[in-house]
Amino acid sequence: MNNQQSILITGAGGLVGSALCKTFVSAGWKVFGQVNSSKGIDGIEVIKRDLSKASSGTELVEQIGAMDCVINNAADQSVLNLEDYSSNRAQEIFQINLLSPIEIILAAKTKGARLAINISSIEALNTRSGHEIYGASKSALESATRSLALSLAPMRINGIRLGLIGDNQLENRWPEGFTSWTNTVPVGRIGNAEEVANLALALTSETFDFATGSIIDFDGGKSAHPGW
Repeated sequence: MNNQQSILITGAGGLVGSALCKTFVSAGWKVFGQVNSSKGIDGIEVIKRDLSKASSGTELVEQIGAMDCVINNAADQSVLNLEDYSSNRAQEIFQINLLSPIEIILAAKTKGARLAINISSIEALNTRSGHEIYGASKSALESATRSLALSLAPMRINGIRLGLIGDNQLENRWPEGFTSWTNTVPVGRIGNAEEVANLALALTSETFDFATGSIIDFDGGKSAHPGW
């Protein structure tokens, strides 16, 4: 009898997504990874699907058999200046960041999933110019996380609210953002993708069986900073 647990991870080709896939594969899980391109990822079954389209989340899960968990990690973090605003572009962002995750969770429950983890952002609470739509979509995702924990119980739905996560080249690519972050965050550094993946893996353990409808701050203490 095969007791291997299976998980769907969206946004598998990105920095955090790649770390999630690697961590869960190392822990013995069967991993299905959603990507937009035909990118190969060692050790997982890659599924190409554009999550900006209506019903794409449902269609993604339909390609998979039984599953135990899903991590909604895919996100559109585009800067959308208000002078360039369009309802079509805003709808795409909301589809990827909110509506597809909801579709995925609903479909995953029918496949036996007992846990969903939604990756959120501190921008759900702390706004930035140009990220009005992104921040609103993440705030809505957190609200949906709490509501779905009630309506889909006993399936557990939790969220991780991330601070600045990057690699060792982020300081060179975005020096002003890196400096602003590290000068104000209590731990004095950015987070890394492996730390996010380790937390997500921990959330699947029996240790967290009592947690549902929870949004976990994982931001180095940024949310506790007074802002002045």
